[in-house]
Amino acid sequence: MRRPVALIAVVVVASSSRAAAQSSAVTLTATDSAPHARALKTTIKRSSFTRNDSYLAGAFALGVATTAVLDAKWGGRLQAPRVQQRGVLRNFSKGASILGDPGAIVVTSALYASGRLLKQRGLADAGLHAAEAVVLSSMVTSALKGLVGRARPNTPNSDTSEIGPDADRFRLGGGFSGPGYTSFPSGHTTVAFAAASAFTRELSESHKRAAWIVGPLLYAGATAVGLSRMYDNKHWASDVVAGAAVGTLIGRPLVAHQHAHRGNRIDRLFLPNAVEPSAAGLTLRWSLSVR
Repeated sequence: MRRPVALIAVVVVASSSRAAAQSSAVTLTATDSAPHARALKTTIKRSSFTRNDSYLAGAFALGVATTAVLDAKWGGRLQAPRVQQRGVLRNFSKGASILGDPGAIVVTSALYASGRLLKQRGLADAGLHAAEAVVLSSMVTSALKGLVGRARPNTPNSDTSEIGPDADRFRLGGGFSGPGYTSFPSGHTTVAFAAASAFTRELSESHKRAAWIVGPLLYAGATAVGLSRMYDNKHWASDVVAGAAVGTLIGRPLVAHQHAHRGNRIDRLFLPNAVEPSAAGLTLRWSLSVR
């Protein structure tokens, strides 16, 4: 097993889980009211980092450690001339990569703007919360990229004794000095899974049946983004799994927390906004509620 990646897998899961837990923090208040106590218990159950999320985190950590063993093997197969020369795969990879970045932030922002324009709070709510997940997960991933400093598969190897790419090249903190050592985790995969997990959780809150159909499609799209990054020789397989972990472990709890705390600052600040048609074009109406 590749020890550096196996160890970092634990760090990645811990950092993303911590970020998710912080976004899901609950303030407890003492009360003698039984109905309020029951409501509070429900809020805690919905908003905190749940046991299922913990199981999911463990599965992701195992997945990163397992795929790390196959990084070089899978990378080599995807870079084989007979695979790279297939036009269908090249076009698919290009489209999937765009779907991740800038696709994730464009789609989430467009849904939010559409919800405001059409005065559909549910649509705006879903777009806003998914955008939050994308931004927060991007911040976590950027920090990890810089700290871990893993070489990308296409980064030239200065060690002439090594033939081909080396999946075990790390420079602690090297990711802050240049793009060549920013492989772990995959940023495109992170935002794709953040958006997919956030939208799926949103649907499970309002349209559970639709979530069972749309959710797998969203995750399939996010997986395609990760595969495209491997095909383009920008990331190792374990980078992709780690990105999926960060995005999912932040997107799911964040949406649950925001729905359990309807009066949170971000919702109060952004959901009252509306973009409305006017004689001069579009007018932005801003109604701020401060509590």
